[in-house]
Amino acid sequence: MFRQKTGIGLIVLALLGTAGAEMADKGLVIRNTDGLIFIDLGREDGVIQGDLFDIIDQEVVLHPLSGDTLSVTPQSVGALKVLQIYPKMSLVQLLHIQGNRDPMLMRVAQIQDPGRLVEIDQFLAKNYALNSGPSLRLSLLPGLYQYHTGKRAKGLSLMGLEIAALSLGVSYRISSDDWFAKYESLGPDLTQKEYDFYFEGASDRRTSSNRFFWLAGALYAYNLVDVMWMGGDGVSSVAQTDNKLDIGLGFAASGYPLLNIMHRF
Repeated sequence: MFRQKTGIGLIVLALLGTAGAEMADKGLVIRNTDGLIFIDLGREDGVIQGDLFDIIDQEVVLHPLSGDTLSVTPQSVGALKVLQIYPKMSLVQLLHIQGNRDPMLMRVAQIQDPGRLVEIDQFLAKNYALNSGPSLRLSLLPGLYQYHTGKRAKGLSLMGLEIAALSLGVSYRISSDDWFAKYESLGPDLTQKEYDFYFEGASDRRTSSNRFFWLAGALYAYNLVDVMWMGGDGVSSVAQTDNKLDIGLGFAASGYPLLNIMHRF
């Protein structure tokens, strides 16, 4: 009798263990056909329309000699947004995924971390700006695109620097033209030092004007790179924080501004 009860108990434990394993297997992409993606979580699991999910993949580190598995680390490789809910599954929209992978049978986890939600919101704003058409119009004035996509400090800084550089360039150019006009109107009774004073003053102002115009051009080029290149890489900007591309402004030995692009390998 004891053996019989023991056998029944083992069967019950086995069934409970199987049920627990089945529960652990929930949270998967179960269909990806013709752009229609479904996950096996639905209304019964508390999913509501608009929920955001991370797509989770395993980063496996193998020993280079023995081939043994050293670590398995889950990492986010993409994001999904729930569009329509059914009792046991949901239709989702693929927001992004690294490397154009197939998310089929990848695990999903609902995003609840506020920082991650902010990243997704920034990605959606950037993706809208790039794909809905206004990015080209926004790129006409440096800083306007950055301000539109939520990077207000960067946008206002770029916009202010561009306006200041153009204003100073125009101002020095007008001043240079005035000094050249004065130089050309000088009478023949002046000393060479007086002629040189007006000529050098006009030349210095023309040089300053050119430098500020070069700075405005460098800022404009930086803005285009930021909009078309950095902004287009929405996948890596959300899923990875290690950016290997650094862009900045510098100055040559002659004083002219340069656009610096550095890639770290």
